[in-house]
Amino acid sequence: MGNAWVNPKIIIGNTALGEYYFRRPFIEESIWDEIQKGNHVLIAAPRRVGKSSVMQAMLDRSPVDTRCIFKNIQGIKSETEYYEQFYKLLVQCLDRFGKGKTWIQGFLGSIRIEEITMEGVKFGDKKEINFAEAIKSLLAEISKNKIRVVLLLDELPEVLNSLHRQKRDSEASHILNHLRELRQNPGIRGHLNLVLAGSVGIQHVVKAIEGRIADLNDFNAVPFEPLSLEEAKNYVAWATDGATVQYDAELTEHLLNHIRHFIPYFINLMLDEINKLARKDNNPVITTNQIDAAFALIVKNSDHFKEWKNRLGEYFPTEQAAFLNKLLICIAHEDSISQQRLYDLAVKHGLQDTYMELVRGLEHDGYLLEQGNVYRFVSPFLQAFWKLDNPIYSV
Repeated sequence: MGNAWVNPKIIIGNTALGEYYFRRPFIEESIWDEIQKGNHVLIAAPRRVGKSSVMQAMLDRSPVDTRCIFKNIQGIKSETEYYEQFYKLLVQCLDRFGKGKTWIQGFLGSIRIEEITMEGVKFGDKKEINFAEAIKSLLAEISKNKIRVVLLLDELPEVLNSLHRQKRDSEASHILNHLRELRQNPGIRGHLNLVLAGSVGIQHVVKAIEGRIADLNDFNAVPFEPLSLEEAKNYVAWATDGATVQYDAELTEHLLNHIRHFIPYFINLMLDEINKLARKDNNPVITTNQIDAAFALIVKNSDHFKEWKNRLGEYFPTEQAAFLNKLLICIAHEDSISQQRLYDLAVKHGLQDTYMELVRGLEHDGYLLEQGNVYRFVSPFLQAFWKLDNPIYSV
């Protein structure tokens, strides 16, 4: 028997954990620095850069007086459910100190707990619990005990936007107000830290609900940059260490030239497709032609990128989404757009007074970047997808 085929060490779509997580020490340390100062953190990053992986990696690297809990809260459907989930996360975070249920029960007063698991908290009480008030009481006890809990909340913008689309802005506003009250409460400063992240820019979601973004001004933003070229080369070597398909310097350079925006998700798409092509041919020795073919196949499999287009309609009103899609089609076909042409396009859509705010939203969410007074796609993948999805183009 020949040697077994060894795939690259990659995860696509799901959160990369354990041995599949490529550490980002500078970002992790930047978040911890803000937490140690008593600040609350907004991870400022577009989609698919690996925010969730970094947040989950922090769970096992806490100081002795601190514990973290991570939760993707996208499934929350109401203000009431938000308060309940928030309270349960505080209890689960206390459980991570490993001091037993009796110790935790001392924090909870009359609220009785039956079981704490990775999935959640089961209460022994049959009576209805006012979770908004229970949160205040629990945080006061946490402060008295001089410990720190850190809630790493992923996809809060999704929750707020879902309520907004259902015309339940009052509930979304109450959630924002609650988070602001916690951040501004001097009695719990240094004992509760919030780290928020999401796959869309929270700024334009909050503005759609509140008409302003002042509710976010007291968050400290930690930028989440893509990998540098050197880091990207190291990532390819790390992901393919011991794998059947190997990359020398020339192949690595050719691979990365197709990606340009070096985030693990895009690199993983290429490594996975190239590995499939090589395995199909039963030949581990790859060429630049196979790398080119892999890129074309990934773009053609538009399931990887359709959600980027769908989100325009989910997060922007119809007329704004139409303008942004037209802008992206234009750049897909022409490689870039000048400031003047951008303005002219905005005028055609009646958005000349607000268009730059919309464009900045595309920058923040990882669609576009500004280079020398023109705008381009961040990723060759997205540009190729938009062009393939809109083959006929007129100005």
